[in-house]
Amino acid sequence: MNRRSEEANNALTFLILINLFVFIFRNDFHRHLNIGRTYRIYDGDISSMILSMFYHIEPGHLFVNMLALHRYGSELFVNTSSKRWRSFFIVLLSYLVCGIAAFIGIELLSNYHEYQWNRRVHNARFAKRCNHWICDSINDVWGEDISSYFTNAWADWATTLANMDIKLSMWHFKLIYRIGASGVVYGWMGMRLLTSWMSPHHSRLSTMDYFFLIGTLAHDLSMSPVSLEDLRMSVFLEGDGIDHSAHFLGACFGFLWAFILILWERIASFSFGGWGWGWRGQGRRLGERWEDEEILRQREQQRREQSRLLNPTRTHNNRERTML
Repeated sequence: MNRRSEEANNALTFLILINLFVFIFRNDFHRHLNIGRTYRIYDGDISSMILSMFYHIEPGHLFVNMLALHRYGSELFVNTSSKRWRSFFIVLLSYLVCGIAAFIGIELLSNYHEYQWNRRVHNARFAKRCNHWICDSINDVWGEDISSYFTNAWADWATTLANMDIKLSMWHFKLIYRIGASGVVYGWMGMRLLTSWMSPHHSRLSTMDYFFLIGTLAHDLSMSPVSLEDLRMSVFLEGDGIDHSAHFLGACFGFLWAFILILWERIASFSFGGWGWGWRGQGRRLGERWEDEEILRQREQQRREQSRLLNPTRTHNNRERTML
């Protein structure tokens, strides 16, 4: 293992040790490592997101996440021919980017839930709007649509009462604490899929790996509460305690992050006007070293065949043909 590969391997070890430290000493440092400081949509921030990425309660959850983190991290950052991907900084940055992006995706999904609820309330208000001539007369006398204040209040109350289970599901979605490195793990799974397709510096996945990864992401997508009805079902009927939406969104942002890294590496490989673009990558395609060694062996074989000292018989025959 060369120095760059050791650098990436040390970064993976460092991340795993942080997860273990938080898991072991979360009760000893309860003031700073309690679950109330982890991320939730209602009042979360960047610091709570970072803590949640390293926070585990169950040892089984920690073991599975660290095993997957080491497996896909090794394939992405250690067993690669690119020096840029083997950087200590890139490993840490990829961990933070995928984890934070998964939580941002959760917030976007929550905003989409709010949008669907507001559309439902708007349709209820329009349906209960007063079109009677008495309401029109009152509005004309008052100088504005005063009747809508009463009909809108009635529509809001009736809609909330009729869909109380959905409203409670939305509150639950915002108030639950989201912990674990699963968003990062699925982000690296998404990165591994894209590098297998597009990166010349990474090996190709096997058919079973493709089947497992795509099947896992399809399952998480099917279990993600995209619509309000899905959200109600996931909270009251089909909840399994797993944040499937964070898994799938983490994989999506992992796709995007891997694409940015691959594009950056290709752009940085060129120089314009004698100036390189930032940190130029010196990575090589897998198998290129063997091809170079094969070319050197062929050249050495040709040199030996043409050498007079190593082929005296051939040299003597050439001299005889010259004398004739």
